[in-house]
Amino acid sequence: MLTPWWFARRFVLAWCILAAFGACDRSRDPDRRTDTTLPPSVGAVESLPPGDQAQRWESATGAILLVRDDTVTRAIYPTLTQLDSTAVLDEDVVRGFIAEAVSPEGAAGSLRIRGFSATEEECAVWPAVALAADSSQSWTVAFQRGVASPITLRPIESLAAADSARLAVELTRLAALLPNDTSRVFRGLPFVIRTAHGFTPPGGMPSVVAEIVRRVNVEANPREETLLLIAERERPGDAWRLVYSERASGDELHVERAIPLAAVTLAAQSLPTVVIERTGADWVTYAFIQRFRDGVWRESWESAHSGC
Repeated sequence: MLTPWWFARRFVLAWCILAAFGACDRSRDPDRRTDTTLPPSVGAVESLPPGDQAQRWESATGAILLVRDDTVTRAIYPTLTQLDSTAVLDEDVVRGFIAEAVSPEGAAGSLRIRGFSATEEECAVWPAVALAADSSQSWTVAFQRGVASPITLRPIESLAAADSARLAVELTRLAALLPNDTSRVFRGLPFVIRTAHGFTPPGGMPSVVAEIVRRVNVEANPREETLLLIAERERPGDAWRLVYSERASGDELHVERAIPLAAVTLAAQSLPTVVIERTGADWVTYAFIQRFRDGVWRESWESAHSGC
């Protein structure tokens, strides 16, 4: 059945804070994001242009992507380029769909979709779906069965105190060395590590993905800078190398965030993939940051915007 959809989104943002110090930034509007991709051999103070990004969904990745929005499961139609009042979504695509759920901790069971949920929505967001069977575990994203293999994300808090402090120092060092630091308002302010997770792709190098923030706490005009970093190293004990970054800044109510939801290897190529949720004041998108065969991490796909 073909049905146009308008929806309202809800999502819960989890904050996990660890303070460390350094210096860095670039001021811009929420819709002007700076992405930097670095090959493994390039130092943290250098940058290369992102190059041609496919920005398209590979059919081998499945027909839809499922995300957990608070207690609601939503179906992302990955090839749809604009979600608005004219969007027509085929319910037959999701009816009977079987998916394997993933959480930051790894595999999180399976689920089956009955169809669209009869929910009144006010904004253009992805359709809520009714589940015939849900996983008994908490999860963040779910893929078509057989498409994705989970990679465990280990939170920085799980490390020994000395190791977590050392990693925090390394991450803030990389943040301070980022290029395109043009906003003076954040210079000299401490970095705060909102979240940091280590992971090791099968046959790959130790890696870490981190969300880092700096704030200007001025009551009349509170400002915030958010960074998403991915770093790698050859072996334990080596220095971390920056391989991917995003930077956004703006007032604290509207600044864009990039939040890691899970890590997987995808489809036949088994590319290491970090699934992220990008959020603004009234919108959300989902994206894949992948490590390609040339050793470069870059964004390969982003969903249409949803929200009010």
